[in-house]
Amino acid sequence: MKALISSEEIITISYISAWVDGVPQTVEIEGCQRVAEVAENTFEVSPPLHWVDCPDDCVADQWYYKDGLHKKPEDVQNPDQPTGE
Repeated sequence: MKALISSEEIITISYISAWVDGVPQTVEIEGCQRVAEVAENTFEVSPPLHWVDCPDDCVADQWYYKDGLHKKPEDVQNPDQPTGE
């Protein structure tokens, strides 16, 4: 599998890493590049787009590229909120 990286689309990944007294604590990862597409068969692209190898579970816009590919972290759920289970 290959991931198509859009080097001009610089994004910030933000997620809730913890809750303190009911207040979400967020983390921001700046300077990330967007994963625009994931494909088995690549096609020719022009810079600033480029292809990189990726794991089979990589999904466009759910992963990002910064010194390699990374899955976007999931928010930590508020422990004071019912989960509906």
